[in-house]
Amino acid sequence: MAHSSSWDSEVLYSSGDDYFASLLAAIALAKTSIELETYIFDKGILGDRVVAQLIQAAKRGVRVRLIVDGWGSPEFPSAYWPQLKAAGVRVRFFRVSPWILRRLPGDPRGFWHRLYMRFRQINRGNHRKFCLIDHEELWVGSYNISDVHLVEVSGNRAWKDIGVAVKGPEVRYARRAFQRAYRGWTALNWPARSPRMLLLNDSFLHKRRARLEQFNRLRKAERLIWLATPYFVPVGALFRILQRKAKDGLDVRLMVPEKNDVWFIKWISLPLMDALMKRGVKVYIYSPRFSHQKLIVADNWICIGSTNLNHRSFLHDLEMDVVITHDYNRKTIVESYVKDQTLSRMFSSTEWTNLPFWKRWLSSVFLLGRYWS
Repeated sequence: MAHSSSWDSEVLYSSGDDYFASLLAAIALAKTSIELETYIFDKGILGDRVVAQLIQAAKRGVRVRLIVDGWGSPEFPSAYWPQLKAAGVRVRFFRVSPWILRRLPGDPRGFWHRLYMRFRQINRGNHRKFCLIDHEELWVGSYNISDVHLVEVSGNRAWKDIGVAVKGPEVRYARRAFQRAYRGWTALNWPARSPRMLLLNDSFLHKRRARLEQFNRLRKAERLIWLATPYFVPVGALFRILQRKAKDGLDVRLMVPEKNDVWFIKWISLPLMDALMKRGVKVYIYSPRFSHQKLIVADNWICIGSTNLNHRSFLHDLEMDVVITHDYNRKTIVESYVKDQTLSRMFSSTEWTNLPFWKRWLSSVFLLGRYWS
């Protein structure tokens, strides 16, 4: 089947309140199936709403399946798992913390075998955030199921994020990705063809295709490269591309948040941002609130989703990204980036050089562990 160059339908969301209001409305209208994956599933107002809608869908005969990363959602087993199971919602944990391991469905090979298998997966999480409804509508982005995304709850401290709802032939790849994670298939069972507008990394072929697409777009950029990420600990190839493109005279920009939910990321990122800034990359520190969005702009090619510009996303965790294909949405994203830039300050080399020696030493130590960051 030939690949389309554009989604049939593409609705962009820059507000968690709007994103989840629309998603919950779509769940309420689901007819046959709901397949939801999330890294974080917090107990809260949003979690209560999502669970209530999933239970209602299951009661009216919709097949509801849910995959949660156990490390990212420690509250979920006690807060929501029992009532979802009782309603017939099928729940799977992609990665499970030891304190809930014994509560998983029985395995004839015993607890210790399950413990061994979980230990093998401990460094590979499911960082995807998507919902597929009736195998037709795909909602994907950087929104977890957490009140931190709602202005209604968190006010002006609500995280800045971005998401999209799409329809089109490539949505079928999201269904296969869910099936793979749900059943625990191995990479050898995955079809060779990879999507072009839905970037996945859950097999060797998909990972190679997705990363080549992103890196090639950056390498071939002729005018600009604009990036936004909450956790800037890039793999070496990406770091070198940014340096080279800035040296070649392109407009290379990087935006990171001043406020962060992972305190040590700043210590790892500072020397890296300093090195890029000295080579011509414009580094902006976004200060109004925590910006959790993940964004790649290379000329007219734009990609959003769950992938951070760090080693964990590129090497370890499951991710899902969407290429934005509609001109109106591309324009909206670019205009939003420019607006965010006016709310940011330029990174200064003194932020690194003026640090006390012990803090710079600590940063270097943290940088040694970037492979796991």
